[in-house]
Amino acid sequence: MREDKNGEVHITNNFNAPIGQHIDHVDTINFRMDGDGNFHFGIVEHTEQSQADDDDTLSTEDERIRRAIAVLREERLVKHLYDYTWVMDVMNELDDMPSFDSPQSFLGYLGALGFDNLPDPSTIKKANNKMSGKYPDWEFADKDKTETNRRVNVAKRFLAAYRKGR
Repeated sequence: MREDKNGEVHITNNFNAPIGQHIDHVDTINFRMDGDGNFHFGIVEHTEQSQADDDDTLSTEDERIRRAIAVLREERLVKHLYDYTWVMDVMNELDDMPSFDSPQSFLGYLGALGFDNLPDPSTIKKANNKMSGKYPDWEFADKDKTETNRRVNVAKRFLAAYRKGR
């Protein structure tokens, strides 16, 4: 993943998945968020020039984040769509990880990493409003100790999988 001088993010598709009869392979998906928080997407067909740029893939950090979230999904630790909130919050609290100004930017990032079946931004915002404190000592106004531990463990497992990728 790379950001150009116009602030657009470019992500190279490493799997050349067919997406329609008029475009055989997608090389890059470009997206940007305007001032109103709306995402604008664009698709670039695989061309000879883009073939030369195939070494421009996700950064090492983005790939580690993608793998860590994939681990959460594979291990079925994301039981509710709002569980992505704990991932966003722990990323925002740590200096060595990307941080996000809004749920929309976080969800756009996850989408750019190739994830689907993501929550609405309002789901993350609502979950955030019910928590307080700093990781790993988060407290939740809506749940008991068992559910609090489960939520903290989602963040812990994400961090462990991320750090293992170093």
